Amino acid sequence: MNIIIEPGTLHVNISLEAFHRWATHYLKCRKDFQSPHKFSPVPYFLLCRAIELEIKARLLKNLTQKEVKYDYWHDLVKAYNALEPIEKNLTKDEEHTLRVASGIYKDKGFEYFNPRDALTGYHRFPELALLDSIASKLIGV
Repeated sequence: MNIIIEPGTLHVNISLEAFHRWATHYLKCRKDFQSPHKFSPVPYFLLCRAIELEIKARLLKNLTQKEVKYDYWHDLVKAYNALEPIEKNLTKDEEHTLRVASGIYKDKGFEYFNPRDALTGYHRFPELALLDSIASKLIGV
């Protein structure tokens, strides 16, 4: 007698682990980055991407990747605010820095040259050391 067993569909959400891993990669790239010039927007971009991926990794515990993408896009503050209260570990100063960085990041301000930023000495950019601290704190390194 032949018995055929058809297994059901297995759903494993590996996205959250992948997002966390990539967040650590972007953070490592930032740590290794050495600008050939006095100023570079690259560290800001790398840190914001690391923060975005880490926050989204946490959101993926309860949401699909598609939901996370369309609900939060590149808005770091909106995504951070959607975390469970126990996962929100930023101080008020860090939250302010995240708000400043998010406004620039979601408008691609760390990716594309903006003459106004250059002419004003990038004064609207957040303090890089604090942004670095936020990324390390959230990612846990």
